[in-house]
Amino acid sequence: MFLRIPYAIIFCFAVLALQVAGASPASLRIASFNIEWLVATASENNMDPWKDEESLEHHRREIARVLAEKVHADVVCVLESTSKLALEKLVSEPALKPLGYRIYHVESGDDATGQDVAFLSRVPLDRVEGRFVFRVEPKGSKDRLTKHAVIYLHAGKLKLGLLGLHLLAHPEDKRRTSKRMLQAKTADEIIRKEIVARGYVPVVLGDFNDFDPDVAGPEGFPDRRHKVLRGVKDFDKQHDDLELFNAAERIESPAERYSAYWDKNKNDRWDNGEPISMIDHILLDNSLSSRVINTEILHSAHDGSVSDHWPVIVELAR
Repeated sequence: MFLRIPYAIIFCFAVLALQVAGASPASLRIASFNIEWLVATASENNMDPWKDEESLEHHRREIARVLAEKVHADVVCVLESTSKLALEKLVSEPALKPLGYRIYHVESGDDATGQDVAFLSRVPLDRVEGRFVFRVEPKGSKDRLTKHAVIYLHAGKLKLGLLGLHLLAHPEDKRRTSKRMLQAKTADEIIRKEIVARGYVPVVLGDFNDFDPDVAGPEGFPDRRHKVLRGVKDFDKQHDDLELFNAAERIESPAERYSAYWDKNKNDRWDNGEPISMIDHILLDNSLSSRVINTEILHSAHDGSVSDHWPVIVELAR
């Protein structure tokens, strides 16, 4: 004999499960956070700043605390982790474990740093061609976009393809900027031929290591010669207008539009007067404009001692 359970009861249990996990059935909270050299062991990479396991464990604990208590996102694009093991240790931290994040990691192939782009998610992802997360290396790309990852998901009426990026550093270096432009062109191709071609709405997020000339920050509009962000927002050159917009436009005060700082005196925290910039971005398809509930850069999450970046967050109506 089959037990018939009214759909209303099933729906109530589903909503309750989301609330227990801290997720909202009405919105999708997406974050990008450069977590600064999250390695599995302090000795695995000679570029990371951790002197010993104790200092690394402290860093891991603090990242977990910020993600759990402050960010509390449904999907997080995490930058500067170096392995799946490093992320497994992170999500196992007591502060973060109750949120039930699943790890979606793919090796970047970046020989210089070993850093990867990965996602943590509390919502189910779509399986595409047998995988939940993957890298795409378009044929004939002039400069390798090594640090990126793509995931797909459905949430309510949202059908999103997320491209996480970590572009080449140093926005004021002309030689590196030209390489970053080539990386942006590769990103455009991924958006067009992978995300849009599959019928998903694109969201591009991460550490672009460059400024958006269309979005004023604390010191006004960046130099118009910075074209990397515009290049990604205009991923379809067959159309006249930009296809993506920067979620930071919805942050009312330009004084709050900064996501990273330069630790000039190397004391592992942000001090008043140290240079700040907005190099972390979440770019949204224009069709999502009416679904933006909130955008913020969480400066309250930490004082600069946890990372030299702050989390960027956008909340979308499902």
